[in-house]
Amino acid sequence: MHDGGQLIDSDSAELDDARLVARIASGEESAFVIAYDRHAGFVFGSVARFLGDREAAAEVVQDAFVTLWRRARQFDARSGSLLTWLLAIARHRAIDRLRAEGRRPTRDSIRLEAFTSEGGSGGNPAHPDVPQELIADAATDPGIVATRRWTQSVVRTGISELPDNERRVILLGYAEDLSQAEIAERLEWPLGTVKSRTRRAMAQLRTRLAPVIDATDDASRQNTLDLLSSESRVSASGPDR
Repeated sequence: MHDGGQLIDSDSAELDDARLVARIASGEESAFVIAYDRHAGFVFGSVARFLGDREAAAEVVQDAFVTLWRRARQFDARSGSLLTWLLAIARHRAIDRLRAEGRRPTRDSIRLEAFTSEGGSGGNPAHPDVPQELIADAATDPGIVATRRWTQSVVRTGISELPDNERRVILLGYAEDLSQAEIAERLEWPLGTVKSRTRRAMAQLRTRLAPVIDATDDASRQNTLDLLSSESRVSASGPDR
């Protein structure tokens, strides 16, 4: 339904990217608000983790959405989702900011709270909750470092959005390399509960992280694909309890 040509709440959840952006292109402010509410949090989380600077991240996100408002007609849903498009703009803006400041993202640019608000206790002393395969060598070419850091940032944002119990099984499986049986023992949950929460978590991560896979270098792409496809790494060694 519409009110004076503007969207109302009953419409917003049903609009796909193509229709939403078409309305933005026609100057419909309510459609822009829906797009912002739908995607700004994820874009901000990714940029903030990449830059390690929330104020700078807010400016990058603002730039990305200003670009959406001004250039909505350039969006092509056949080439990817709106989130893909916004993340690509934000990534370029963030890297431009780093270049202007004469620095590059480092290990310290991405905080531990990227995964959890409490921090963690995994085996990596610098970033205990970070899957080791997603840590790039600081000596790597700056362009590769930036690409991998961006991938890490988006992955961590996806993980941070998971419900608490689902995030816990992912972190225990990937940060501490525990099997589902070991996770069940650690958390004192039935093995079937661990399995179902792992499946739900992986499905949500696949949906959220798919936009960045094709925009990364080969190593980062493979690492991300491995994380998203390898439920066997968080596998159980026996039947459901």
